[in-house]
Amino acid sequence: VYIRNWRLGILNYVVKFAIFVFILVQTIWYDCKHLPQFPANGFARLSIMHPVDNCDPYDSGCHSQFQTVDTLPYCTQYSGPPPTTPAPVTTATTTAAGPSSDPEEPKSKPSKSAKTPEAEPKKKVKPMFDEKKKLRRLAETKGDKNDDLPLGTFATEAHACKYFDNTRLTWQPKIANSFFIPTRYQRITQTLDADCYDPAVDGIKGDEGSSDRFKCSHAYTTTDRKDYYVADIENFKLTFHHQFESTSTGLHGNQKQYAGFLGKCESNHPKDIQAECQIFAVPGSEGEVAEEDSAIVGNSSEFPTLGQTDEGADTISVHDLLQATPLAIKYNLSNVLDAILPDEMEIGGRTLRDAGGTLILSIDYGNTGKMRPGLPDSIMQYLGPLASVLKPIKPITYVYRPYFLPAYQFRNVVNSRPPTYPKERVVEEWHGIQVNVLFHGKLVAFDFNELLAVLTTSLTLLAASVLMVDMFACYNPFSSVAPKYKTLKFQPSEDFTNFLLLHSHFDPKGPSANPRTNELRSTTPSSDLLLTKLDDKGKVIDDIAQEELVKLLNFYEMRLNRLDAMDVNCSFQDACERDPRNCNANQFIHEFVQKNIK
Repeated sequence: VYIRNWRLGILNYVVKFAIFVFILVQTIWYDCKHLPQFPANGFARLSIMHPVDNCDPYDSGCHSQFQTVDTLPYCTQYSGPPPTTPAPVTTATTTAAGPSSDPEEPKSKPSKSAKTPEAEPKKKVKPMFDEKKKLRRLAETKGDKNDDLPLGTFATEAHACKYFDNTRLTWQPKIANSFFIPTRYQRITQTLDADCYDPAVDGIKGDEGSSDRFKCSHAYTTTDRKDYYVADIENFKLTFHHQFESTSTGLHGNQKQYAGFLGKCESNHPKDIQAECQIFAVPGSEGEVAEEDSAIVGNSSEFPTLGQTDEGADTISVHDLLQATPLAIKYNLSNVLDAILPDEMEIGGRTLRDAGGTLILSIDYGNTGKMRPGLPDSIMQYLGPLASVLKPIKPITYVYRPYFLPAYQFRNVVNSRPPTYPKERVVEEWHGIQVNVLFHGKLVAFDFNELLAVLTTSLTLLAASVLMVDMFACYNPFSSVAPKYKTLKFQPSEDFTNFLLLHSHFDPKGPSANPRTNELRSTTPSSDLLLTKLDDKGKVIDDIAQEELVKLLNFYEMRLNRLDAMDVNCSFQDACERDPRNCNANQFIHEFVQKNIK
């Protein structure tokens, strides 16, 4: 039915235009939903390097660039002013310093000025945990002494600091996609308890003369404990080697082939890294970069240690990596390792330098982007000037995105066996940051089947738009012409009760029967009336009386209005409607039916 109404016409074309914009412009051109996304899996290898003067640490002429322990506020050797709130970041000036002459003793003692009341903070940070309380569950530490301190306050309990180089801090064997950054080291010397029963060790039998000779209260007794922080660990540099593959797209490669970025996000899981995060290019990384990505890249000077090695590996200091975490951004922390952290970290009031934690390093390889439909040349050649705005798929790039997961602590324990073992053993306990690398990237590739599925969706939406306009036209309660539209769109039928009644009582020998077919010659009163006025050859044999003429015109008026809705008030779609015209039509029908079912 073609309805001539300019308002409905505008509504119809506006809805169809909106569908066109949504499918072709929004879905295909802007959002590129026709490009299926596939995961980019990969492997990463991390290593760590202590501060050096741009040289090979195994070269005898290569000097370390540690900050001396008397300049580090978390060391008992510290001799400077009290740390401020938030804690100062010690990354600017370095002085050459080698390991302590005595590896088990601090290089220097803190000056007396550092211990005077005038040099202490207004609110002294007391030791948060003693050794007996260190392994308590998180629920038992909610009342920690530091809970009332502001977030970001320097709260690391000072310990002696000791220099370690990269070889000493590298764990063997290396595990793919995982790395441990030690921040605290405890060396515990223990001896076998002579009163502990052990049949495998001579001289350690327990008291064989008593009934308790088989008991063992303590297998080993601690005789010495030394506790150190890893000096200047925040200025150690991490180096990343990684590669990826996507079997569904057939794409693969490593970080040397593509441009790299560091993402500084306020959320652990942003939906759109380009839109929600600050992006910083890795200086020296090679690879093509989309022009829209180049426009949003921040100034990499915010992370001065971010860069690449001569071999093409990416590198950044521990401090700069931690400053890119949502934890540091959300709470404006300038020193993540030594700051009071929010309850969401569930670290129980301790600091990361003291207890350790878990850091996720997400490496996202991707080529997704807006306004990059990436149609193949076989389609582009038919689009003419339109092809200039349909850009190809973005070049592949990768983004580093570090973030913390809540963890009470993280530590590794190593048992070493001196020559006197098993009568004596040494336990080395390392607290630190466990870095786990995950690959969350998505790669896209053109797929004709996906494009066809998107276009098929448009056909469904077009059908829905037609239905919506029809419903609005026919059932709009504020429209005076809605009944007309409804009658035109959904033509009402007759009530089939009389029709079925006629056929069920039909007499083949009756006056309405066709003698040649024995079928009912008419099923409507108007047709039956006309038959009575004609002979078998179609000649008029009788005039139509005035009453019959009124009935005939009234009946045809009703039928015509059900077709063209010129007067819906005379369509009488409800047989019970009270109206003289409806009563006359019903009486006309009733008389016809009664005549033929006798």
